[in-house]
Amino acid sequence: MPLPCLPQKELEANQSMRQDWLDRNSDHYHFDHNYLPGMPLLLTTDQGLPFYENFSVKYITERLAETADLSINMLAVPFTSFWDPFDEVKDYERFFPILHRPGIIQTFQTDAAFAEQRLCGVNPVVLKKVEKLEDYFPNTPDLFKKLQTEGKLPSNHNLDQMLKDEVLFVCDYRVLKAVKGGNYDKGRKFLPKPVALFAWISSGFSDRGQLVPIAIHDPEIDRLYTPFNCDANTWLYAKLCVQIADGNHHEMITHLCRTHFVMEPFAIATGQHLAENHPLGILLRQHLRFMLFNNQLGRQRLINREGPVDHLLAGTLPESLQLVVDGYESWNIQEFAFPTDIQNRGVDDVNKLPHYPFRDDGQLLWEAIHKYVKEYLSIYYQIDNDLSLDFELQDWATKLTSPGGGKMKGMPSTFTSLADLPALIELVCTVIFICGPLHSAVNYAQYEFMAFVPNMPLAAYSNVGQDAEKKTISQAELMQILPPPKRASEQLSSIYILSAYRYDRLGYYDDIFQDPQAREVAERFRQELTVIENRIDERNARRLIPYPYLKPSLVLNSISI
Repeated sequence: MPLPCLPQKELEANQSMRQDWLDRNSDHYHFDHNYLPGMPLLLTTDQGLPFYENFSVKYITERLAETADLSINMLAVPFTSFWDPFDEVKDYERFFPILHRPGIIQTFQTDAAFAEQRLCGVNPVVLKKVEKLEDYFPNTPDLFKKLQTEGKLPSNHNLDQMLKDEVLFVCDYRVLKAVKGGNYDKGRKFLPKPVALFAWISSGFSDRGQLVPIAIHDPEIDRLYTPFNCDANTWLYAKLCVQIADGNHHEMITHLCRTHFVMEPFAIATGQHLAENHPLGILLRQHLRFMLFNNQLGRQRLINREGPVDHLLAGTLPESLQLVVDGYESWNIQEFAFPTDIQNRGVDDVNKLPHYPFRDDGQLLWEAIHKYVKEYLSIYYQIDNDLSLDFELQDWATKLTSPGGGKMKGMPSTFTSLADLPALIELVCTVIFICGPLHSAVNYAQYEFMAFVPNMPLAAYSNVGQDAEKKTISQAELMQILPPPKRASEQLSSIYILSAYRYDRLGYYDDIFQDPQAREVAERFRQELTVIENRIDERNARRLIPYPYLKPSLVLNSISI
C-alpha cells in the first residue's frame, strides 16, 4: 500500500500512475438505475469487479466451515409432511436437533418478550413516540374509557395521562401497503399491516419499569385488539400480525434497503474517484469491503425469482422489491444518521424511555466512530486548500449526489473549505456506522429472533383473522397461520446462512495504514472500543435480556455478509 496522499500533493512522478490506476479501476464501477426504479446500484458488466472486491480465500474457507452444521442439522429434523400445518407450536422446536436453540423459544408468547423486541430485537428502528394518538388509533380512547369503566384496565393505563407524560410509543406498519400477498404451492400468503401501541410503565424507581403493549389496530378491518378485551389466543394472533409485519419490514426495508443498498453508491463512487492511496479511500475501503460482491450474490441468490425472498416473504417478488424502493424514497443519509434518527423518532429522552439497548449501546459506538473519523481526517485536511483542491474528493461527492450517479439525498455535493470538514466527518461517520454497527445489529440478531419461526414468521398462511365479524381466534386457526414445515425449514436455513459467520471486527484492519499518525489514531480507536465492550458487558449484566449485537467485538467493519 503506497503512502496516503491527497491528489494535489502527489509527487509529479507519481501523478500519471495514480491517474492510470483510477482509469483502470473506474472501468469496473458503473451505476445502474434500472434494476430497481430510482435506486442507484452497481451495473453488472463483462469486466466484472476488481479482484479485491471478491471474497478472499480466507473468507470463503471460514464461512463454509462456520455453516457446515446446517446441513447435518436439517438432515436430522424429523418431517412428517412438507405442507400440512403442525399440530402444536412446540413442533417447531424440532428444527434444532444440532443447532443452538434460540433463547426466545422460552418467552416468545409473553407480552414482555413481544415489547422487548421493539427495543433490542432484530428490527429496533421502527419504534417512535406518539405525538397525536388519532394519527394511529382513531377509536382507542373510547375503548379504553369503556374498559376503565368496566374495571378491566389497570389504574396506570390512562391514555390521556400517558400521552401527556410522553410515554406512548408506536410501531406503524402501514408503510407495507405495497404488499397484497403472494402464492405458495398450496395457496396464498398474506401480510398484516397493523399499528401497535406501547407504553413505558415506570415502577417509580430510577430507570426501572418496562415497555408494555397497550393495543394493536388492524386498519384493514378496523379491529382493535388489547390484552384487556381479547382472550389469550386472539391477543396472541394480534401480536403475531405485528411480528409478521416486522419481519417483512426488517428484511426488505431496514436490512436490504437501508444498509446493503443505500451504501452501494459509496462503494461505486469510491472505486471510480478515490485513488488507491487517497486517505479517505484507504479508510472507506475497509468499511465497504466485499459489499459489492456480497450484494451481487444477494441479487442472484436471495431476491431472485423462486429464491428465499420470493418463497418466504408475504408478497410476490415484485411487491417485496417495491418495499425496497419505498424504503429508499423515504431515506436520506442526513436524516438517518444514528443520533438524528433516534431524535426524529422521539426515542432519545432517557427519562421517557429509560431502557432502549439499541439506542444506548449505539450511542457509545457512534461517539467513538465520530471521534476516530475526526482525528483521522484532520491529519490530512488542515487548511481550506486541502479540501478545495482535492479534486478526487470533489469528483466523489459530485458523483454521489448527481442524478446520473448516486442520487444521494442529504449530503453536500462539494467540500470547499475547513468549514465543510464537520459535514464530511458526519458523512463518513454515518457510512461507517451503517456498514458496521447498524448492519451487524440487524443481521446477527436474525438467528435469535427469526430462526424459531413462530416468533417471527415472514408470512401468514391463512387470512382467518381478516374477517371483521370474527371475534376470537382458536389455537387450530393460529397453527394454520404459521408457515408449514417446508417454509419453516427454508426460513431457518436462510437465517442461519446469513448470521452464522463473522469475517472481521470493527476497527481491526489488515496493515493498511502506512502513515504513523493514522496508525496511532486507529490504535486509540481500538482502545476506546475495548472500553465500550466492558461498559456494554456491565450493562448486560444488569439487563433482564442481554443485548450483545453492538458489542464491538461482534460488530463487523463492513457489510460483508
